[in-house]
Amino acid sequence: MLTPAWYLTDADWFGLLPDAPRLDNDSRDLIGDAARLFHDEAGFSPARTVAATHVILLAVEHLGDTITHAANQYDRTELARLVCGLNLILAHLAQTIQRAAERIDGRNVRALDTAPAAAVQALTNSLSTAGANGELAAGHLKEAHLTLHGLSR
Repeated sequence: MLTPAWYLTDADWFGLLPDAPRLDNDSRDLIGDAARLFHDEAGFSPARTVAATHVILLAVEHLGDTITHAANQYDRTELARLVCGLNLILAHLAQTIQRAAERIDGRNVRALDTAPAAAVQALTNSLSTAGANGELAAGHLKEAHLTLHGLSR
């Protein structure tokens, strides 16, 4: 779950969906399937983590290709929706990275039980820095979203 933070936009991305362009029914069903697969009650496992990472990578590659090859299809509203979504994605990633750093620092990751303390500290420091930089990047996306929102008025 996303924790409220300074770098989040005030927009409710999911609240913007009723006005968003729609996929065909089969594609919408796939989104529903993914939501059920990754719902908290479905459980947690390395296999679900791999699957979630795979889906995220496919989606991010699509976003990159879309903005590279089809940016002219976006009006200000769609561009603002995209930037708002990217803000949320980056915020989730930043907070996930920070939680990983906290768990590793607290020696709550069984795979690192026998790792040297210096290596665990270096890993914690790298992840903590990545999480903090993710917050900064999300903050810049918040500013971009606010700018786009101001242009749409």
